[in-house]
Amino acid sequence: MVRMAIIGTGNMGGKYARMIWEGRIPDMCLAGVTIRRKEEQEDFCRLTDNQVKVYGSEDELYQHADSFDAVLIATPHKLHPAMAVRAIEHGKHLLVEKPIGISLGQCRPMLEKAAASSLVFSVMFHQRAYEKFRRIKELLDGGTIGRIYRAQMENSRYFRTVRYHHSGSWRSSWTGEGGGALINQGQHILDIWQWLLGRPLSVSARIHFGKYNDFLVDDEASLYMEYPNQSCGVFILTTGEGTWTERLEIAGSKGTILLDKDTLTLYQYSQDLDEYRSQALVHSREELQETVSVWELPVKQEPYEMMLENFAAAIERGEPLLVRGEEAAGALELMNAAYLSAWKGKEISLPVDPDEYETELEKHQREEEKDRI
Repeated sequence: MVRMAIIGTGNMGGKYARMIWEGRIPDMCLAGVTIRRKEEQEDFCRLTDNQVKVYGSEDELYQHADSFDAVLIATPHKLHPAMAVRAIEHGKHLLVEKPIGISLGQCRPMLEKAAASSLVFSVMFHQRAYEKFRRIKELLDGGTIGRIYRAQMENSRYFRTVRYHHSGSWRSSWTGEGGGALINQGQHILDIWQWLLGRPLSVSARIHFGKYNDFLVDDEASLYMEYPNQSCGVFILTTGEGTWTERLEIAGSKGTILLDKDTLTLYQYSQDLDEYRSQALVHSREELQETVSVWELPVKQEPYEMMLENFAAAIERGEPLLVRGEEAAGALELMNAAYLSAWKGKEISLPVDPDEYETELEKHQREEEKDRI
């Protein structure tokens, strides 16, 4: 059994703790949790019949480092890198709630230490386990739609109220969260984007800061990304619209993939367009046939348990991870590039300069502090 310790038992950490405690994760047991507030400690002890050790701090947890094998970090974003480094230094397998941090620069020590170790390192990007995205990944990897011309992703599923933004003192701020929609809700779909389409050459962003809310971070963003051979992509995220929109379109030389919520449609052409375009004896699509396939792939429940099971299986039996920890840097870099583009008013080439990003982030954190005064 993998003995798991959880640092941070708020909204998500509390869910993971209950899943493990209730025996819903094969090969994993709950060895301990950190909870700061006395009343919350007492509530947790009652929930688990005093059978799970509760620690008041991270320091206290590591005084009993021999009682657990792995650490799940579910604290505010900016605390993740330092906590992850400490876990690795203690020889603990590591599962981090997304995002891994607020900037690539701050995450470098964690990524370097993890790469130099033999420990299992994963990130809770659970949407990679959605059947609809796994099916798209298979189609792309198999070359089903040929050379990719263009992609567009639009997402408004994460509508958020003022009550949500005020649910934690660290939320929706440069100082506490390191940003707004792109670093929070956007990390899931930016991860899907880069998992499916890879790393772009550059990012240009137009971002609305406080369009729907009285804060200085983003609640709406539009990104334009350039890829090799003039392939391109458009990514749109908003947390202010009422209608749940979740749409992804990927157009290629052999077909087009269209995902609309849970409906996946594949259009396949009778001939590769790169050939047809130059060889056809007609002016348009007259000689091009199209085959259409449709699948309904609803998400029946969020696959958190699958992610925990996969993490335990990787430790116990060496099974491949659904999300390797180092892959989480891709979504973070896209977010850093987007913010930097909006702040500087220019296209940002990848890789992002981590020092330039840190300088700009600190500038906005100072402005935010002044605004609060």
